[in-house]
Amino acid sequence: MLFAAADEARHPDVAVEAWWWWGWNSEATAGLFVGLQLRDRSFDYWAGLVRRGEPFLYVEELDGVGLRQGLEIKPAQMWADHVCDVPFRQWSVGNEAYGVLLDDPTEAWRRAYGSRVPVTFDIEWGAADDPTPLAHGYEQHGDFDARIELTEGVLELVGPAHRVHVWGVPYLPQTLAMPIENSGLRGPYRRNDGTLVDQVLTPQGWLGRTIVG
Repeated sequence: MLFAAADEARHPDVAVEAWWWWGWNSEATAGLFVGLQLRDRSFDYWAGLVRRGEPFLYVEELDGVGLRQGLEIKPAQMWADHVCDVPFRQWSVGNEAYGVLLDDPTEAWRRAYGSRVPVTFDIEWGAADDPTPLAHGYEQHGDFDARIELTEGVLELVGPAHRVHVWGVPYLPQTLAMPIENSGLRGPYRRNDGTLVDQVLTPQGWLGRTIVG
């Protein structure tokens, strides 16, 4: 299946559309993710950072307002943008937000109580191959170079990466071979409809599954 450059952008004739990016270092000791879902005139946004021996850093904005041109969002007290520099080749993804540090990552499924901290993501995503069709969009493998500003300093991450873009349906991961929860770094999130998603960073990359809340 061939995709046009316009497929990278928003599809205004659909009720829901989602873009996701994941990255991790070669040792799988640290990784990140960013997700944006548009629903009519509102959006849902997620970002996370996992590190061996550190709390899960989680950013969430559900039912957000403040959608600007392209894929830029500006709700209260945060900003994020997702720019396609070269279709199917390169993306720039960034945010300036407040997140929470969660000792128990599954707190992201509840009220996400934790220490509130400022964070900035600056991610360059590059493709390693052509996009592969999905039922309602495509996925693509690549690599990433990220600079993450934290209260304790700047963290730089590089390594393999993966992304997904679907429209007409929400993105719901369905990896069948999920590892047991203590075999990797967990980065779960919740959706606006109450659906829970578990994600685990393993040596093979990010795996995810959808759980009914």
